[in-house]
Amino acid sequence: MSMIDIDFDASNHSTVSTETPPEENNEEIKPVMTNPKIKPGWRVNAKMEGVDGYVLAEVRHVKQIQKNPPEFLYYVHYVDYNRRMETWLKEESLDMKTIQFPRKKKESKKAEPLGQLSPDDDGSRLKKKFSRVGQNNIEYIKLGEIDAYEDDTPAMKKMRKKEEDDESKRRNIEKIVLNGWTIVPWYFAPYPEPLTRMKCPLIGPPGKKIYEKDGLAFFEIDGAVDDDYSTNLCLLAKLFLDHKTVYYDTKPFYFYVLCEKSDDMFYDIVGYFSKATDEYNLACILVLPQFQKKGYGRFLIEFSYLLSKVEQKTGSPEKPLSDLGLLSYRSYWLYAITEFILSYYDHDGSVDSLKKFIGKEVNLHCNFPKLIEKTRIKKEDLVNTMTSFGIARQAANGTQIILSLTMIEKYFKNKKDKIHVDPKYLKWSPPMPKQGVYNSSRAADNRRRAAIANGNYDFDE
Repeated sequence: MSMIDIDFDASNHSTVSTETPPEENNEEIKPVMTNPKIKPGWRVNAKMEGVDGYVLAEVRHVKQIQKNPPEFLYYVHYVDYNRRMETWLKEESLDMKTIQFPRKKKESKKAEPLGQLSPDDDGSRLKKKFSRVGQNNIEYIKLGEIDAYEDDTPAMKKMRKKEEDDESKRRNIEKIVLNGWTIVPWYFAPYPEPLTRMKCPLIGPPGKKIYEKDGLAFFEIDGAVDDDYSTNLCLLAKLFLDHKTVYYDTKPFYFYVLCEKSDDMFYDIVGYFSKATDEYNLACILVLPQFQKKGYGRFLIEFSYLLSKVEQKTGSPEKPLSDLGLLSYRSYWLYAITEFILSYYDHDGSVDSLKKFIGKEVNLHCNFPKLIEKTRIKKEDLVNTMTSFGIARQAANGTQIILSLTMIEKYFKNKKDKIHVDPKYLKWSPPMPKQGVYNSSRAADNRRRAAIANGNYDFDE
């Protein structure tokens, strides 16, 4: 990572001018309304980049950028869109005729048959039931159809105040500059403000280069040695991963940073994955936005399994996976299963060369121990992949894996067109387990919390 410059949202450090008119002006000063036309929690149709027309959006935060005349910016979340699309908009980008006001749903009162009451009834079922104000019991109606404040209850005000005060729900950094790229972040990241204008002097990652081929290189970084770089890497990832946990204690982790080698022989970060020395071979994975849709995500996953093969361990990513993460992994797992099956046949990389062995499909008795040994994929992940793609069939002699010609053609195309890891270029030996360092995977964190809850403070991972 090199030359990173961060611009914070101006609302984090700017103040509104409080200048008063000169004393010699004796004209009566009329008060200027400084209330925004839309409050947090309200909805309105808003313009969205890349979309024709308007999209329904919910206002999450409002800030005043000018006092006289008053002018506001509205931080909006587009309903039914990913949070990465959230942005600040001026009033001119909002259709003020479409404002929707939230209010608590009115519960329908149904008479309870008297026959359901018993002599032992304490009357509790006849008491009024109260529920918290949340999204499930909120409805939105056009502002013109009601008095905007008829249901502005303390609970509603509290909900809006909580939404407005929760900074982690809105993007706080306007842009970053990294290796010549200007990137707009997607999510909130808890960057300390002193870092806003600091530049990274590095021209590549620290640590040890363990792989390089065709302009792509991997660096292994020990979170216990290069802890500042590792923490900054986690903060960078938080800008683009909605549910990423920022580990300020990076000691248990190793970070494997993928770089492109530039023309001036610098190593520019593309993405990374992290892992601890536990049962998982991947804890977090990131590909920076400007490098997405180029096969780098699969490349990182494939590299993590190459390390598992060298370690002679069965690996699996930490779960739960995001929807996109699960799709990427299943794609790789299917590729690995197909490669294992086709290793039993002589072929030249084309479907035609297999037709002398097969008809319309390839089938092979599934030897799970052998499949796991070759791929280093957990049995649970293999079974889920086979079930998802419908390639497993129970036979008298056990499970058979069945691959259609279409699947095989896709495998050969993938093999030819996409980038793949070449094991011959890996120069790496597994690191020794870290002594006196807690395992910081999600599973290990959960085990520690459970132990503490049970009063057991003397435990080791």
